[in-house]
Amino acid sequence: MAVLGVVAEVYPQFFLTKSQTWVPPMDGNICIHVIGAGGGGAGTDFYSGGAGGYSKKTSLAVTTGGSFVVVIGVGGAGAGGAASGGDGGASTVAGTGLSSTLTANGGAGGNYNGSAQGGGGSASGGNVNYTGGAGNGEGGGAVGVYGTGASGVGQYGGQTDAGSSQAGLANSAYGVITGGLSGTNNYGYDVDNNTPNATPNGGDLSGGARCRAATNNVISGTSTIGGGGACAYSTAAYGSSIGGKGGAGLVLIQYLPW
Repeated sequence: MAVLGVVAEVYPQFFLTKSQTWVPPMDGNICIHVIGAGGGGAGTDFYSGGAGGYSKKTSLAVTTGGSFVVVIGVGGAGAGGAASGGDGGASTVAGTGLSSTLTANGGAGGNYNGSAQGGGGSASGGNVNYTGGAGNGEGGGAVGVYGTGASGVGQYGGQTDAGSSQAGLANSAYGVITGGLSGTNNYGYDVDNNTPNATPNGGDLSGGARCRAATNNVISGTSTIGGGGACAYSTAAYGSSIGGKGGAGLVLIQYLPW
């Protein structure tokens, strides 16, 4: 039964997807999660993008008189043809009460010219700092929340370790950030073929999956937030494929009940 005159406390959270100055709307303690942007996939086989880094400030006392400068990294572009994917941008948070800037660097793009996978972005300044997963020949890397992020494996992008259900960012709360499922694809099919059970785009914090097909304009899997984009390959017309875009950066600020 409800008790008259008692108001339940509200502990909001804020998903910041654009660079801005953020002012706390109320006094309290907050947790800050910072995700760097993912690197893009190359337009040819084997060179996928790395995931952004992850930095976390577990608890910080704030008042409405404080403010924070938030920078959100831009996801690296996927490359067309025999070219390298773009690097992801860094996400940062600096402001009142922080002794150092929270920095989550972006993942590197799949480097066709250097014949290398995109490395994961590093992180610094938080109580928790983890490097993103590297890309590989099958898919983009994933953001690591409890350790270094996972690389793609088999016919999948990297799978984030954020949340056992992998139900997405909307399930984040009270100092915990959750991610989505990695991208998947069947070897020999591309996005436009609408292949059953093929979902090449990675969910939140996870990597996109490679697409390879005997068609023109093969487009590989992207990442929603933070993960690396996958490389692509057309066996019909070498150089006509397009790598997946890296996921954008993110800052998640959560009020805490303690």
